[in-house]
Amino acid sequence: MKWISEQTPSLERVALVEGGRVVEYHERMRDEIRVGTLLHAKVDRLHPTLGAAFLVATDGTPLYLPINETLEALRRYPDVPTIGQAVQVGQTLLVQVVKEGAAPKQHKVTQNITYGGRFLVYFPYGRRVRFSRKLDVVVQQQLAKRVTLDETEGLLYRTESAQAEGMVLETELKQLRARHGKMVEQMTLEQDESLIVQEAKRLAHVEEALVTSRIDKERLEQMGLRVERPVMKGRLPAMEQVDRAIDKALDKVVWLEGGAYLLIEEVETMTVIDINSGKTISVKEQKRTFDQINEAAAVEIMRQLRLRNISGMIAVDFLRGSSKGQTRVTQLLKERAAHESKQIEIYGFTKMGLCELTRQRHGKSLLERSLEQGKPSRIAIHRQLEPKLLEIATYAEAAVVRAPLDSLSPLFLQESPVELVLVEGETGILFTGTKADCDDFVKRQSES
Repeated sequence: MKWISEQTPSLERVALVEGGRVVEYHERMRDEIRVGTLLHAKVDRLHPTLGAAFLVATDGTPLYLPINETLEALRRYPDVPTIGQAVQVGQTLLVQVVKEGAAPKQHKVTQNITYGGRFLVYFPYGRRVRFSRKLDVVVQQQLAKRVTLDETEGLLYRTESAQAEGMVLETELKQLRARHGKMVEQMTLEQDESLIVQEAKRLAHVEEALVTSRIDKERLEQMGLRVERPVMKGRLPAMEQVDRAIDKALDKVVWLEGGAYLLIEEVETMTVIDINSGKTISVKEQKRTFDQINEAAAVEIMRQLRLRNISGMIAVDFLRGSSKGQTRVTQLLKERAAHESKQIEIYGFTKMGLCELTRQRHGKSLLERSLEQGKPSRIAIHRQLEPKLLEIATYAEAAVVRAPLDSLSPLFLQESPVELVLVEGETGILFTGTKADCDDFVKRQSES
């Protein structure tokens, strides 16, 4: 297995590749608010009954800060202050998102912010030292002597810290303190860690990565991964394979070898998957052939659920094979589910012949992220534009970009690899060349 990561002006994209096929895909806007995001926000109003403050981030996003997540509550523990004693209206706070809100609920934030490292998790205001549950008491006592903390600071020793020298821990703590110092001084929104680093921590058994960012390369190497970072203009060729896989993952139809196919329908309450033979099958060999198609479909279904991040209730209408075939399909699904990091429950076949399963929910599916009210979402617009602009940058100075202008990220406009001439409309790149050529193209189009 190998991670492939690409950063564009406003997007982070990460894919996990196994045996030449994309099995997982993650993406986020760099200015998107998610769990772990650090941001400055102003206290808008207090709610004494709830014991909470309502904040507004610099981009206008509403936030919710409970009393037990304030620094004053941490300082006074175990006594609990009132919300009016903890924060004041108009005050600007540095906070971190701990739970994403779904409308109409706000994102939940905390002032007890954290910065994760390979060996340590640093709490600038944490006031206590904690240890991974996997570290025994003797190791904990040894680790506690290796670094020195101020009274207000806190630290969590990860399991991997047991193998680290004292100098290594001191160096990482210094880096984490520097990250905090930088965040205190700037007023911009920032993710605590890049997406590739977060995913690499989640699947520690993946040992290789291909990245475009120098900082990501250094961070992943600190985590023990073998990292390649080609020095080249334009895009990573491997990301073109990822693009093709994502385009296919947005289709309802998934083709299997031999002409059979899956039909995947995501609706609001559940996902329904139908297996079709795709051709006429002789009656004599029908059940045997159906069993073979069902087995191939079971393997592909588990890959598609992971790739598309489909979750919740899932019903699969397999072909009507033999009873032994159903048993084999159920076993295959369970075997594949065991390799997943998300919890999957396989309930087996109903009397109607449907196979029922559930997959743990973790964020939106690829389709949900790509559409908003039936139109391409903000992230889908950038996913379509920015990789193409990276390719264009190797031979062109400027490009005429057509897109819903109110959906474009400020980072995209500021850091694009080529000069942009923008036109309102459906997403696409209309023309490339010099800046003068692009301006002339737009002028001719407006006159015609």
